[in-house]
Amino acid sequence: MHPVVAKYIVYRTIETCRGEKVSATLDRIRKIPFLPPGEIKKLQREKLTRILQNAEKNIPYYRQTFKAHGIQVERLDLPQDLTKLPILSKETIRERPREFIDPTNKSRTSEEVTSGTSGRPLVVIKDRQKSACIRAVMFRCYEHYGVTIGNKQVRFWGIPAKRRDRRREQLKDILANRIRISAFDLNNRCMPGYLEEIRKFKPDYFYGYPCVLKQFSEWIQEKNLSLDGIHPRVIITTGEILYPLQREIIAKTFQCPVANEYGTTENGVVAFECCCGNMHIMADHLYVESIPLSHSNGSGKLLITELNNFYNPLIRYDIGDTGMLSDKPCKCGIRFPILTALQGRDSSFIITPENTHVNDGILEYILRKGVVKFQGFQRDKNHLHIKIVKNDDLTAELMQEYKRELHRHLGERIKIEFKFVREIAREPSGKFRYFITELI
Repeated sequence: MHPVVAKYIVYRTIETCRGEKVSATLDRIRKIPFLPPGEIKKLQREKLTRILQNAEKNIPYYRQTFKAHGIQVERLDLPQDLTKLPILSKETIRERPREFIDPTNKSRTSEEVTSGTSGRPLVVIKDRQKSACIRAVMFRCYEHYGVTIGNKQVRFWGIPAKRRDRRREQLKDILANRIRISAFDLNNRCMPGYLEEIRKFKPDYFYGYPCVLKQFSEWIQEKNLSLDGIHPRVIITTGEILYPLQREIIAKTFQCPVANEYGTTENGVVAFECCCGNMHIMADHLYVESIPLSHSNGSGKLLITELNNFYNPLIRYDIGDTGMLSDKPCKCGIRFPILTALQGRDSSFIITPENTHVNDGILEYILRKGVVKFQGFQRDKNHLHIKIVKNDDLTAELMQEYKRELHRHLGERIKIEFKFVREIAREPSGKFRYFITELI
């Protein structure tokens, strides 16, 4: 699809049907990153105040919590006094989801499911104002690299296991003017077809997991293949830590910038890499704190407070990652704070007896119904062990279906063993890894 058609006909029609004013929001926020730091901080204080006032008045969970802690928003000196509020965990949201919703707000909503890097996916409800802001912030980041709404994207991503879900994602891909390369089937048999598909599509940019993009890049280099007709303006990596070697290999292969995106399903883009290599926090969209940890070297627990979500705001939300904040100026001209020393989600591959590397996200895509929590472990290429905390929905028939689906992606030679447990322990740092491998 031509980008002009995708942007002004398809995307604008979708915006109207959904009641999601992405384009208008993008026009309104486009220049904010370049405002003087004082104006940005003033904007943050104003947004924090409105969010907390609304939470105190209309959100059951916060109304009860503020009262229990003796907190009155009108007496808070923001943002300093934000630390007086308790930290919000994913577990609390799972246990009391309806208490975070403003019952007086009748906005249209949609649901999304997090990737499950904590071993247990979280259902996220978004109203149209929040989702519009999230998308507008995302496109504002991409515009720094010459990419905007409607441009052609190649997405190196997961593909749902169920046919119905796959069809829904295929429709979304068409409407978003993108093609999808499966992160689960990236092997010597499939990659030639993927490369030809990309060549015919003539994409403007790539988007996906660093480990998958690195594997695809290494295959291209190993085969010494021509990339005629493939000239992405930028390759945006997300979902995992981007390591220097990965960046080097990807950039060398496709001869274009590699930009790192750090975000969550719950909050959208948290920080995005500028042309100078700094990760700028989206300070007009989120207020980010870094709470020092005793065992770290200056890095702290990252907490997020949403500034544009009045329907079900997340305030001092623990996203499970660590990092440091800096106000140092950047030559790119963006005045937002900088996120450094980011640590957290780190994906890897399941390696099969045939030496095929399959992104470990396949576990989350398959192990859904009846699975409260899971953790995969691999010590050698011939075995995959999976611990499962189950509920009553997990039947013997469903377990056989999960095993068949895993074998379809991993091959028949690998031995898959399930073990039911009451609980799965976290790491000493407090993090939970849904896949652990000793195959380094």
